[in-house]
Amino acid sequence: MKEIIAISNNDLARAHEIIDNCDSVLIGAGTGLSAAAGFLTNDFGTFKRLFPGYTRRYGLKTVAEAISFYFPSAEEHYAFLARYISAFRYSTPPKDVYTNFLEMVKNKPHFVITTITDGQFANAGFEKQRIYSPHGDLSFFQCSMPCTKKLVQNRKMIDSMLDDLSENPFAIRSSNIPTCPRCGSFLEPNILESVNFNNIPWMQKSTDYIDFLKNSVKGKLVMLELGVGHDGSSIIRLPFEYIAANYQNTVLIRVNLKDYRTEVPFADRQTLAYQMDIKEFCAAIALCV
Repeated sequence: MKEIIAISNNDLARAHEIIDNCDSVLIGAGTGLSAAAGFLTNDFGTFKRLFPGYTRRYGLKTVAEAISFYFPSAEEHYAFLARYISAFRYSTPPKDVYTNFLEMVKNKPHFVITTITDGQFANAGFEKQRIYSPHGDLSFFQCSMPCTKKLVQNRKMIDSMLDDLSENPFAIRSSNIPTCPRCGSFLEPNILESVNFNNIPWMQKSTDYIDFLKNSVKGKLVMLELGVGHDGSSIIRLPFEYIAANYQNTVLIRVNLKDYRTEVPFADRQTLAYQMDIKEFCAAIALCV
């Protein structure tokens, strides 16, 4: 395979050709993909639209700021969580960028590993058994202790909490605060940012990921890395680079506005790096058909 050393922003037809002719596709997605799809956690306009009155009441300006904010009461904390989980996991339809990637890979063996917790791959139609989400998923609650390894689907609880907000937009009823059925502790989102993140159910999913890799490296594998920063380096970036450096029939296609250079020796020879917006990349690839 010809060495790929230079950063390329123009030869999008080449990326399309490589994807079209490969045997399988591994998608690695970070928060940059979520942002490209419109799930903006550091944007004041987004926060003002989704959380009316929160800036005036609490002085908050972004979703990211609110996630780590200590609300005055548990009722107010869960009012925010209900709005947040509803908007970022349930209410917002999947953006074109997700459905376009599904269209791109649906006829090939494919798998997704993602540090994003908003579940939009599943919402867009990717099969759940093909998704490995080691940082968790907002659709689940876990015991905050945690006293059990089991996760709890939270959709009905979120809907019930949202109903409370018709009476008080900033607080749910005390009776609707979600608690663990086993020990009575508060339930919290099953995501990495939680204090006692329960990753055991997700680690069990890693077997499917490893099996996919073992089979895929035998043929022509494309690793499509989308918006992965250094916060996902140990899970996605570096493993992808290592595979690219050691398997000659493998190509790493990296799309990232900032962190686009490789670090593993010789990985650059098998890498196409595009320093551009993921949504623009996806649209451009679609036009190459």
